[in-house]
Amino acid sequence: MSCQSGIRADNELMTFFEDCKRGKYRMGKIVINKEKLVVNYHSQPSNDWKADWKRDLPNCVDSYEPCFILFRLETPHDWILISFADDKASSRDKMVLAATKATFKSDFGQSFIQGEYQISSTHEFNLDTFERKLHKGGVRDNETSAMTSFEQDREIDFVQLSVDTLNEAIKLEGNEERLDASSLNSKVTKQKPRYTLFRLREVEDKPVFFIYSIPPSAGCTIKELMLFSSCKAPFLTEVEHNCGVKIDKKIEVDSRDKLDAESLISYWRPAAIEEKKPFARPPRPGSGPRRITTAAAE
Repeated sequence: MSCQSGIRADNELMTFFEDCKRGKYRMGKIVINKEKLVVNYHSQPSNDWKADWKRDLPNCVDSYEPCFILFRLETPHDWILISFADDKASSRDKMVLAATKATFKSDFGQSFIQGEYQISSTHEFNLDTFERKLHKGGVRDNETSAMTSFEQDREIDFVQLSVDTLNEAIKLEGNEERLDASSLNSKVTKQKPRYTLFRLREVEDKPVFFIYSIPPSAGCTIKELMLFSSCKAPFLTEVEHNCGVKIDKKIEVDSRDKLDAESLISYWRPAAIEEKKPFARPPRPGSGPRRITTAAAE
């Protein structure tokens, strides 16, 4: 299940968010301090976002303090979100940051965020290095095209995606126009987490499944599990609202579980609870089995 910290933006931070959207700020650094989201640093914009980037980053970050960075590129609506968690930071602080990300994005407004990135070292804030990432963020053209075709054309039965842990972007792993449920099991890797969209044509309704498959913990890193968990909710929002895919059933499975028509149908139409036996009326007096009694000794 997706883990959430329960930490949300307060009124002060929501006011800061509104000022950001009006173009008042170039960037904001938000940290978690005593279970509260706090603006730790912010800066005004000049006419050159690249100059502003070099002025502020990585100077304003602390390797021991995970944080969210909101940075505006050109227009007031052109924001990127960076989750910064250096390896030097404590595991607890990094996990709290990851568990707060989904609600942070929701509070800021996902429609304003044009790209999301994960950075684990101050060296990655080098502008030349980061500009290469700018072309890889978010759910990209290939991924969007595959999911849109999945819904509009209804000729695609299978789309599988992963999370690029380096750039924190959704990556298309493969798709199939036709895929029988009997072949689904071989398409789901047992070693890595995956998001899978699958159309089950074996039943009349042809329901669309979202399958989040998770391998044993020894098979992947904590960072992978954290990213897949925190990206799931915004990914589903993107798929359903922006790509128009109607998901009929969402399931979370161990990647070692068998996935075929029988198992999917059991999720789609759970077996009815065993029919209760009708209430048995007690026998009328004298009609039941004869009871043997003995007289009490005098």
